[in-house]
Amino acid sequence: MRCKNQLDERQLLQRGNVFQHGMILFFILLAANAFLKEEGIIWAEGMWENILIIWAVLALCLGEFAILEIYPIGGGMSVIYIVEGVAGIFLFSMSLFDVLTGREAFTVSQTLTHSGAHMIQSAMMVLLLLVFVGKKVYNHVRRDEDEA
Repeated sequence: MRCKNQLDERQLLQRGNVFQHGMILFFILLAANAFLKEEGIIWAEGMWENILIIWAVLALCLGEFAILEIYPIGGGMSVIYIVEGVAGIFLFSMSLFDVLTGREAFTVSQTLTHSGAHMIQSAMMVLLLLVFVGKKVYNHVRRDEDEA
């Protein structure tokens, strides 16, 4: 049975490294969060601590996949990056509107609120789209330079 994305051996090793980087970041962030909680420091409301940790790991892994062009599900990743980026722009604008109109603050007592956490999450989503598009533009410019 053939792999859908048909990566060579080097790319498979790079993909393993990306997952390794994600796991290392995940454990570091979980440990940091545990130490902060032990000291009574709450940096985000409710489950947002965990959600932002997961998003940080996803952003790292998906960003590395885009830069190295070793997507886990082949060429269909373009749609994922685009939809995620557009959703991030929408989510960021909604959260920014809530903060600017005074409905909700970005932080309360040095703790991220729901809107503050949404803004950080959506910024990671938009950043992934920018990395993906930037890599595509970089490849296009490089291809044009090589042909000239």
